[in-house]
Amino acid sequence: MTEDLLRPVMRTEKIYYLLGALVLVLFSLYIYTFYLQLARGHGFVTGQSTPVGAVWGIYAAIIVFFIGISHVGIGVSAATRLLNLDYLKPLARIAELLTLFCLPGAVLVIALDIGTPERFILNVMRYGRITAPFVWSATVISVYLFASIIYLYLSMRRDLSLAADLVPRWGRLYKLLALGYTDTHEERELHERTLWWLALVLIPIMVSVHSVYGFVFGLHGGRPGWFNPFMAPFFVLGAIINGFATLIVVVTIIRKVYKWEQFLSLQAIRNLGRFLCWMTLIYIYFSVSEYITYAYTPLAGEAYVIQTVLVGEFSIIFWPAMAALIIGFLILFLNQTVFSGQFNIWITVAGATLINIVLFVTRYLIVIPSQLRPLLPFPSGTYTPTLYEWGAFLGVTGFVFGAYIVFLKIFPVIEFPLIDEVEAKK
Repeated sequence: MTEDLLRPVMRTEKIYYLLGALVLVLFSLYIYTFYLQLARGHGFVTGQSTPVGAVWGIYAAIIVFFIGISHVGIGVSAATRLLNLDYLKPLARIAELLTLFCLPGAVLVIALDIGTPERFILNVMRYGRITAPFVWSATVISVYLFASIIYLYLSMRRDLSLAADLVPRWGRLYKLLALGYTDTHEERELHERTLWWLALVLIPIMVSVHSVYGFVFGLHGGRPGWFNPFMAPFFVLGAIINGFATLIVVVTIIRKVYKWEQFLSLQAIRNLGRFLCWMTLIYIYFSVSEYITYAYTPLAGEAYVIQTVLVGEFSIIFWPAMAALIIGFLILFLNQTVFSGQFNIWITVAGATLINIVLFVTRYLIVIPSQLRPLLPFPSGTYTPTLYEWGAFLGVTGFVFGAYIVFLKIFPVIEFPLIDEVEAKK
């Protein structure tokens, strides 16, 4: 069983080299976009403009999107340990890696959005105010990433110790990282207890990360459509859906590629789909409540924004997105509930993928329309993402995907089961 779990580390198929080349090509798009911005400025590379236009463009939607995906790692791991959901244990590290790589991916886009990241770091450290949501953002992302790395490392020490003698290629590295771990009963209990408390601490940090991005918009009274006390919980809910939808797709692909049906069970994926289904229903309720409120008796600024979304220039992407959201929910609902006896994993993947795309579109609709209708003496602006901005999105996606497959080639991605657990299953 252990050797089966180490198969990706011990064998290198030709497809890995092709994927590696693809990742390098994609990430080069990010590097090229970054270079152009430093050399020629935002105005040349992006569709952003000021004072008439969008100061934040699709970069902001990408940042929120990747940070949303990062929530699933600690969510699944914490649920596994705090609620004793053992059937989720094989999925835990796969989810944790989404946190580990999507957060740096979001930071790469933040660096693009700022343009001169060295000034951002120095100015936040020297002049940042505790009342500023952007200072909150820098703080919680740093704490969340650092704590997630510690959590992942502690959960891996046992696996590194056991795999050191089985994988000659990486044996020395595993022994070095294991730091003398010997898998005694006492060590195992100490690690589990430490991980339990760390998971408990990470849950409020996880919630705070996306709450802060809700506050970045919700505490901004200068833009119609943003000033809203429910922005933080709305963003947290969207992050949960974003993360679980991505996890379903990633777990299914890994299960299929490595033939790990015995480890990544249909029941675990099915339960993820059920959770995603009902969270999506709550998200639909939130969305309907928001648009009814804005459309009923809004102030002049909000009325102008909602008009552009419902019947104006953004309606061409709003209504297809809402239709896709409902279709995605119905796919999950029918597959998980009505026709549960004929459950199909790929139907669940289709519904999750559709919902993930919709979540990205809704982030775009939160960011852009409010900026083009300022409550200032300027005319209405326009914004269209450029090919460079889409290239940067592909580049960061390539970074996340590349980091993931490199990890799969170096470290075990599923936690080794205990001997007594294996015997109990037998």
